[in-house]
Amino acid sequence: MTMQFVDEVTEKGVMERRFTVERPDELVPGVMWTPDGATGSRPLVLIGHGGTQHKRSPNVVALARGLVRHQGYAAVAIDAPWHGDRTPPDERDLPADERRRRMASRLFGRGRGETTARMLGDWTATLDAAQALPEVGPGPVGYWGLSMGCAFGVPLVAGEPRVGAAVLGLFGWAEGLRLTGYDDLARSITVPLLFLVQWDDEVVDHDHAVELFRLFGSTDKTLHANPGRHVEVPVAERAAAEAFFDRHLGALTPA
Repeated sequence: MTMQFVDEVTEKGVMERRFTVERPDELVPGVMWTPDGATGSRPLVLIGHGGTQHKRSPNVVALARGLVRHQGYAAVAIDAPWHGDRTPPDERDLPADERRRRMASRLFGRGRGETTARMLGDWTATLDAAQALPEVGPGPVGYWGLSMGCAFGVPLVAGEPRVGAAVLGLFGWAEGLRLTGYDDLARSITVPLLFLVQWDDEVVDHDHAVELFRLFGSTDKTLHANPGRHVEVPVAERAAAEAFFDRHLGALTPA
């Protein structure tokens, strides 16, 4: 599995490269961030975007650039199915609420197993391709994903032994939305975990998010609860994520 880079730009020491990874039914588009001129193995953080977002949403780009500039890490994000460059033409002009409703149906409806398997396969292929690059290598791996990024992140972290630490959150359980086997996946996660909750979240009730946090099997797990709505995660949580990954993936002086 290889990455096909389609363009690149360097700004303030960060090289950003768009790429595609070939999958059985389509090309998966993504972005990789590395220190400019980087050589040798380094920690890699996979960034899962939220519903209706994409691989270059502002919060994704800001986190990725911070990990590269401040810690010398590599970071990668891909468009989830039906998002970003993978958005079907007939859905591109839909309001965010309608797109979110359709994604919820795909996550929790009849096709949920197929959607999850598709995303996990995309991430595995991307991770294989990234670690084959000499400027990334087989170093430690972390995962960051909120909201939909957490919904996909739980089965990924549970099933991918290369992921050694994770930042999750903005996701939880409501009656009627529990996925078969998902509780067991959460319990099977034992890597260090940072979990974010927005206390005034209008999408995910904070009690449901706390319930999911309780299920995780990690003995090293921390919950950060902040006031605000679903998309109002404080900017300070980026620094908290950087510090968390620094502790658990290791420090690296920027190249």
